[in-house]
Amino acid sequence: MSIRTTDTNNDTALEGTSYKPPSKLLATDMKVTGQPLDPTHMGRIIKPRELVDIIELTPLNRSETILYNQLLANAWNNIRTSPVHKVLKASLRGTHESNDRLEDAFDKLMGAWAKIRARDPQTNEMATFRVHLLGTNKEEDRDDGYFYYTFPPDLLAVIQQSKAWATIKSHIMYALRSKYSIRLYEMVERRIGLMKQHEEFTVDEFRAMLGVPEGKLERFADFNKHCLKPALEEVNHLTDFVVQVMAIKKGRAVEKLHMSWFKKSPSELRAAHDEREKSRIGRSARWNGSVELIRFDEES
Repeated sequence: MSIRTTDTNNDTALEGTSYKPPSKLLATDMKVTGQPLDPTHMGRIIKPRELVDIIELTPLNRSETILYNQLLANAWNNIRTSPVHKVLKASLRGTHESNDRLEDAFDKLMGAWAKIRARDPQTNEMATFRVHLLGTNKEEDRDDGYFYYTFPPDLLAVIQQSKAWATIKSHIMYALRSKYSIRLYEMVERRIGLMKQHEEFTVDEFRAMLGVPEGKLERFADFNKHCLKPALEEVNHLTDFVVQVMAIKKGRAVEKLHMSWFKKSPSELRAAHDEREKSRIGRSARWNGSVELIRFDEES
């Protein structure tokens, strides 16, 4: 069975985004630019590999995923030098007119755990870290107040030694309507500038990297229908690259997923830009009848 998608990260080769040249550049040497907290403007968010290829032990939803990226972007250019970061709560609201959703999202992020594979700064050996995503924080009560926050020391140690990263285009991130689409987009942005153009994952690995909660969509047919296929469709139509995924079977069961990624042509880039500029209403109808993204001979 095969799965096709679109995925491109054009800043990579030009700006050293996801591409890690043979130098001593670290992810923290790259800078966040533009206005990434504002959905109506363009911005560039730097996200280290360890926070892209992550397993959420406490799965986040779309708005919480975006909020975490906003907090990371706001802190990033000073993350090595400033222990405490602050941001106006109003700048995190997106298109919402109040701060109502933020309190619950702050609580969720404060309790969120994740599993990260990284090189141990002390031993220089690969290790698995289980860390909180957000550290101690303070929220001012008034609507026009600030949110003060920190990142846990163990997570900062991992971030500060990271040598690979994704360059997330914030206007594309906001256009994606599913948490799974955002996670898939980040996965490809992290890889688009590498020498290789494909990678294999077990189904469990792919599920975990997309942030599927434990015990949900356990049958591959359900995972494909409700998570993978919709994510691929959004990424293909709205981002700057093309992604293809092929399911590798062992007998009747899907054993692995082979993902490959390609930059879009100029005409495809224009089409993606035009689609992002259009209303979300009617997208399914506009996309209906396009090339089928996933095909199965039989369910698994």
